[in-house]
Order: sequence, then C-alpha cells, then structure tokens
Amino acid sequence: MKHTIDLHGLPHNEAVKRVEEELVKISMSKFWEIEIITGKSKPMRDKIIKEVLDPMGFFYYLPHTNNGVIIVIQDDLLS
Repeated sequence: MKHTIDLHGLPHNEAVKRVEEELVKISMSKFWEIEIITGKSKPMRDKIIKEVLDPMGFFYYLPHTNNGVIIVIQDDLLS
C-alpha cells in the first residue's frame, strides 16, 4: 500500500518527529511504500535522511525526476 507524508509548511523539527512517528506506524503493516514530500527544501530532505532514515535503517531513494520527494520502500521487497 502506498502512503504519503506531506511535510509542506512544517518546521524542520516537527517534520522529523512526524516522519519518525508515521514510519514506525506504517512499517508495521505489510507491503508498504511511502512517499515523503519535502518540497524544494534540500536542508529538510537532508535532515530527514540524516536523523531518521539512515539511523533507523530504512531503504530509500531520491527520484531523479522529482528532488522534492523521498521514496521509502521495504527492503525485503528487494530480495
């Protein structure tokens, strides 16, 4: 199931907290994909990656066609 987390208008610290909470909740279900919308804020995108995705071990990629989103997918779907 595809989920979206839209961070438009949130301060960076609130965005980090929201992503953490949503990722934990969503990742407990089966067959998920999450689109995190950061908008054009490279600092926000980098903060989400550095403070949430990398430390928590989530697999993600940045689509070359839209640098305002981060796509997070289950790593077990890749095996």
